[in-house]
Amino acid sequence: MAYVRKKRTGSFGNYYYQLVESRRVDGQPRQKVLLHLGEHHTVDAALKKWPRKIKKLLGEAARLRDGVPAGFEEAWGMKTFHKDNMKRAASLENQAHHLEDKLARLRAFQERSA
Repeated sequence: MAYVRKKRTGSFGNYYYQLVESRRVDGQPRQKVLLHLGEHHTVDAALKKWPRKIKKLLGEAARLRDGVPAGFEEAWGMKTFHKDNMKRAASLENQAHHLEDKLARLRAFQERSA
């Protein structure tokens, strides 16, 4: 049986949510985290907001990659700026791809549960 579990982080009282499956192993209850939902307290909330977040991350990455006009990356001071922007863009794209993977797993889980 799967359910959403609320977890508290640190002493500041911030919460995050996990999709957890409960089962018995050798007569003892065991919980297995299927997916971290982050700030979303329901599966439906994550399914609704993650596609928007992916689009936002990819858009920001594209903006950073296209932010320096052609030829300016060689200008004084622009080389470092351009390099930093490329690193940030790659990081945002990695976040988006990780979230796409989580979204696919969540959709597959939802289909199996239906």
